[in-house]
Amino acid sequence: MVYGHSTGRCSLGDTVEMYSYAEFDGFDRDDKYRLMDISARSSNRDGAALRYVAEQLSRRPEAVKLLILVSDGQPADLGYSGTAAEEDLRGIKQEYLRKGIAFVAAAIGDDKPNIQRIYGDSFLDITDLEKLPAKLTAVVKKHIRI
Repeated sequence: MVYGHSTGRCSLGDTVEMYSYAEFDGFDRDDKYRLMDISARSSNRDGAALRYVAEQLSRRPEAVKLLILVSDGQPADLGYSGTAAEEDLRGIKQEYLRKGIAFVAAAIGDDKPNIQRIYGDSFLDITDLEKLPAKLTAVVKKHIRI
């Protein structure tokens, strides 16, 4: 499954808007168009989005579960940034590692050092997009070996 997220505002307060681009059990001809629609939007409250996707993945029957996060920056939203947001993400990663979900945090952009600091050994630098297919293949192979 492929999801994106952004923040929003409504009469009830701040929201995390989730965008589904492709689902596990719902492949169709329009997936490619939805994937082409991926774009930067507003701020990001990564913890809520990460928890949502990890929870969906934890319910899947597959033995190997790999969550690949692609990020262009550290968490940044009104009231959600800095050390507290980073600790939130580390905690979510640890929680779902205990539930059998492996994480890869792929980073592009100028915030790569921050993403590496947050996710540690799960960090993958994907600045050179020509090398992305080989890097992702290596990561997947590492995690599917039994």
